[in-house]
Amino acid sequence: MSIHPAATKCLRAREKCLSFMPGMQDLQNTAYGPLESSWGAYSPGFLVRSWLKLLHRMPVSSSFRRLSLWMRKPLKVLLDGWVDIEVWGLRLRLRSRGNLSEQRLIFMPQFLDRVEREVLAKELKDGGLFLDIGANAGLYSLWVASLRLENVRVEAFEPDPELCQGLKFNLETNELYTVRVNPLALGRQQGQMRLIKGSGNKGENRVAADDLSEELGLSVEMTTLGDFLRQHGITQISAIKIDIEGYEVDALEPFFTDCPENMWPRLLICEVVHDTDCKLLQLLERSGYRLAAKERLNSIFKRELKP
Repeated sequence: MSIHPAATKCLRAREKCLSFMPGMQDLQNTAYGPLESSWGAYSPGFLVRSWLKLLHRMPVSSSFRRLSLWMRKPLKVLLDGWVDIEVWGLRLRLRSRGNLSEQRLIFMPQFLDRVEREVLAKELKDGGLFLDIGANAGLYSLWVASLRLENVRVEAFEPDPELCQGLKFNLETNELYTVRVNPLALGRQQGQMRLIKGSGNKGENRVAADDLSEELGLSVEMTTLGDFLRQHGITQISAIKIDIEGYEVDALEPFFTDCPENMWPRLLICEVVHDTDCKLLQLLERSGYRLAAKERLNSIFKRELKP
């Protein structure tokens, strides 16, 4: 089978640019990983590093976002593995393939859920507890920790063991000890569930009943949010971000039913694209939340606390 000339040209350009990136050539065959090596082992070379810095300095506007999307295209071809990079004043190790959230953080961090992050920072400015449910690579947890706000703690929930390992590595690298990583799924009951991996994107991982075949996923532990809070003596929550691929109602409904209202957070950030039957919106409305803003991927809900 012959290779199209354009494809051959692209591969040659990639190989040439890899020569500017020491250590990048063999990354695609590594596990998550190589967490035994310290940060900096997977730093891109001068050319790519300079290109990334230029992307990170783009002003936040719709026109510059379109320009940034165009400028990142060559880098998406060149980077094919792990990248050690500085974002938000943190030294992070991120994957350039297989997880859209990490890719967004590598290439265009200033555009990543900007409104949501600003609202969250304002809510936590006087301290409090933030729950990052469906943490993925921990982008929200890392953002909150990077602010280094006084008296702010984070509980991150992520059932994928590889993502948990990566988040712990980044937290330890930056000596961020206000974030606790919980390798748990949240739902209606305690027990074992099956983690079904997303096709080509870890952000699309989802949980399903544990009676499925082992070939369909990894067995992970599930608990209820209420049980977790009681177990750890938590009585007050400032904000929640939840993105668990359509399982939001299963995690939140028992919480609203079993826990007193004075525990409910004032701020709740949800992904609602999977809420095709509006059950999540109806649950939040019944629980006293109103829609404060709707962004590209998430909706922001607020609830007025009773005196």
